[in-house]
Amino acid sequence: MRAEGVKLCPALADAPVTERWAGVRPGTPDHAPFIGETVTPGLYVAAGHYRNGILLAPVTARMIADQILGQETGPLAAAFTTRRAYSATA
Repeated sequence: MRAEGVKLCPALADAPVTERWAGVRPGTPDHAPFIGETVTPGLYVAAGHYRNGILLAPVTARMIADQILGQETGPLAAAFTTRRAYSATA
């Protein structure tokens, strides 16, 4: 990024870097988070919410807890299964 900035504004070449920040927002190819057990039995994930992680934290926590405890997860669980990452249509 710095190199590109210097191309646009050569005076930046000598400017000190005073701060760095990265806003990583992990997502999935189909834009739906992975919530649930992976193909490795007992390994659960809740990831890939992109920028909505904080907003979806309460419902994600409920869904993952229900799955871990073997309770009914409701109709949304299938939409967020980790197994779709391994399907030919994912």
